[in-house]
Amino acid sequence: MRKANSSAIGLLAFVLMLSLVFPAAALSSPGDSLTWRDSTWDYRSEDPTDVKPEIEPAKLFGVASLTLIAYGAAYGFVFEKGWWDDNGGRGFHFENDFDYALNLDKFGHFAAGVVIGEAFYEGYRWAGASEFQSYLFAGFTALATHIAIDIKDGFAPKWGFSIFDVLSGGLGGFLPMAERYVPVFKYIDLKWSYWINSNAYYDQEHDASGGVFTDDYVNQTFWLSLKPYRMLPEAARKYYPSWLAIAVGLSIDDRVFTKEPHPHREVYIALDYDLEAFRPQSRLARTIVKALNYFKLPAPTIQVYPEFHWYLLYPIKF
Repeated sequence: MRKANSSAIGLLAFVLMLSLVFPAAALSSPGDSLTWRDSTWDYRSEDPTDVKPEIEPAKLFGVASLTLIAYGAAYGFVFEKGWWDDNGGRGFHFENDFDYALNLDKFGHFAAGVVIGEAFYEGYRWAGASEFQSYLFAGFTALATHIAIDIKDGFAPKWGFSIFDVLSGGLGGFLPMAERYVPVFKYIDLKWSYWINSNAYYDQEHDASGGVFTDDYVNQTFWLSLKPYRMLPEAARKYYPSWLAIAVGLSIDDRVFTKEPHPHREVYIALDYDLEAFRPQSRLARTIVKALNYFKLPAPTIQVYPEFHWYLLYPIKF
């Protein structure tokens, strides 16, 4: 059973990323000092000299307006697809589905929350909120977005309000804040990759929706990327490339959607690239690199469960 909120959140996140992240980054003052940036390296911290005196109401209104437009576009897309047609008069109800996509959809909701959180951070920061306030408000905005969309799912005939979907998306919204303030995130990244190797999802009947890539979990992989360079003692770092990371990935096989028996999860180990290691100095460049670093780029990979396979540039399977 596919949840409609994945599609809505995917569209919403895409619109927000275009409308908030890049304009906000371009309009923000670079204010970067090479000495400060290199001597106290914390990639995600803002330049302490770039102090926002107070929230600017006009800019905050602009962020709110873009948010309403994005919400309207997402909900309009949902209703245009007819996902709430013929509800048979069924009222609001709960549905905590732990079978769909072997729970990989919870990672999808988490990822959508991350995108919304990052986008709104840039928007609130541009509007004059402090660094901490921007992260906090962005996290709550992502949580509110998932609550709103899941409430609509609660009235849908085939779905329902899922507290676990809401929690997954809300936690994703607070990931940018955790990456800034929780020390362990200096050594790890959470990433996502997508490449169509199987048409199992798109070959299904999709009612009026036609299928949306955000629900194509067979071709998605979610990654935990480790940064060995930052874990090494200072004396050993000269022997290891600062940009080379190692990632562990989780995906599912196409039997999840072909209805064949015994679908299973798949586990991968891969080389990865830490783009933040290149340390771009301008704020715009750092914002773009920060966004790109959420994507796991193709690299040599081995599948270690349930079978052993080797891929030259996974997720592309030759």
